[in-house]
Amino acid sequence: MLKKTLNLKGVRTLSNTEQKEIKGGFWGGCQPQLVQCFDDNDCPCGRSCGITVDTPQGPIEFFDVCQFN
Repeated sequence: MLKKTLNLKGVRTLSNTEQKEIKGGFWGGCQPQLVQCFDDNDCPCGRSCGITVDTPQGPIEFFDVCQFN
């Protein structure tokens, strides 16, 4: 099925960068995934760059990973 779609005139596969730029999702939402980021624009679905994980020893911050739910 995909092969027939790609053979249509004017149809091409989007690169990963293009998919991120349009904030592509999965069935109307976004798939949880670990994505390395340097800026909020690197994160899909309007998420922000940087997460905080609460641990028994205190919070640990990861500045280069996109938030996800």
